[in-house]
Amino acid sequence: MTTRSASVSDDELRSAVERARRLTDGEPEPYRSIAFQTLLDYLINNQAPSGEPAGLHLVAGLDLNEFLASLRAETHPDRVLGIAFYQERYMSGPPVTARDLTEAYQRARLRRPQNFPDVIASLVRKGHLVEQGRRDGLKSWGLTGTGTARVERELA
Repeated sequence: MTTRSASVSDDELRSAVERARRLTDGEPEPYRSIAFQTLLDYLINNQAPSGEPAGLHLVAGLDLNEFLASLRAETHPDRVLGIAFYQERYMSGPPVTARDLTEAYQRARLRRPQNFPDVIASLVRKGHLVEQGRRDGLKSWGLTGTGTARVERELA
């Protein structure tokens, strides 16, 4: 791992380690170790000038429409990531199913993709979502550390 400079304080390192640990907590091995190392390197080397990692600041009380409007999610994969993030972080809910995604698109009054399985499969291939078993007889998917980091860093 490379560091941006010798000016990284102990508090910044502790914060980066804790955040990387939190973001990779749900990942199975060996992906957790790889994701942790990659995220830690990213967090240390890509901090905002204030010392706080740049990214999404959760505002309590946002509904799904407000949350999606606050993101730069112009594509269906980005919207699906945003919905999964909202469900897991804001609603403390279980991983999303295709039914959850359809309902979220309807609540947000967005045109839904013609083929949710294709959108989900593309996110799984990219490592942003991972299958989490079945819920109510339907497959469910949860965010990976990489998926969470994408929402927090690139879409916020």
